[in-house]
Amino acid sequence: MEERLQQISAENIVWQPSKKKAPVLDHIDLELKEGCFYGILGPNGAGKTSLVRQLLRFKDSTSGTVSLDYTDIRDIKRNDIAKKLAFLPQIINSSVDFTVQEVVAMGREPYRKNFVPLSNEDIKAIDEAMKFTDCEKLRDKSISFISGGERQRVMIARTIAQDTPWIILDEPVSSLDITHQTQLMRLLDNLRNEKKKTVVAILHDINLATGFCTHLVFMKNGRVFKEGAVEELLTQENLKELYDMEFEFIDVEGRNRPYVVPKYL
Repeated sequence: MEERLQQISAENIVWQPSKKKAPVLDHIDLELKEGCFYGILGPNGAGKTSLVRQLLRFKDSTSGTVSLDYTDIRDIKRNDIAKKLAFLPQIINSSVDFTVQEVVAMGREPYRKNFVPLSNEDIKAIDEAMKFTDCEKLRDKSISFISGGERQRVMIARTIAQDTPWIILDEPVSSLDITHQTQLMRLLDNLRNEKKKTVVAILHDINLATGFCTHLVFMKNGRVFKEGAVEELLTQENLKELYDMEFEFIDVEGRNRPYVVPKYL
């Protein structure tokens, strides 16, 4: 029998916080397949974070079904979900007094019982994750006393140590300067290429998304407006309909896809 690809699928998902309010997610249908780097884009209030929370089962939908590898995610134990899906939230608590190594070790919690010391397998996963993200020199530093770019690398290391096939991120570059944004996106791309992870990231920068992602999901007004390969979706017409403004495409030497610039009035 042919082995089926891993996937996350949402079928007719509606999420309505209360009956008095309009749905935040309005009949979402989406299928994400292994091996890709997905960028979720759209204006503020489009429902991007709410969609991710549904995919992670942080919230139960009003109606519809999210499936993880062809199984209703509500039928999967949360600890088992944590062995398949790693999540990096938009806001990271940096006020806690943990060392970098302790933070990365938190990624191993789905595989450990309470109060049981780290196993050799845990230590190996932690060391490999820190090496891959160039965090080794930060090992003994407090997470609250390192830079924002370093902190993001540490959190990526934690997700790598979690050893899941899927990594989902909510605006991972929003608080970083352009150098660290590019470094982090390159790191995520390396995760897909070298460690065979499937990456799903909410992004606002169109050029970062089109420079690194293989697929895009456009969201607007609580719905998936369009989704598909970058080459298919990256048109001036699609972006105008998504953001309600005009864009200009500029060809840049050494870049496979055009650079997108908004046309300001």
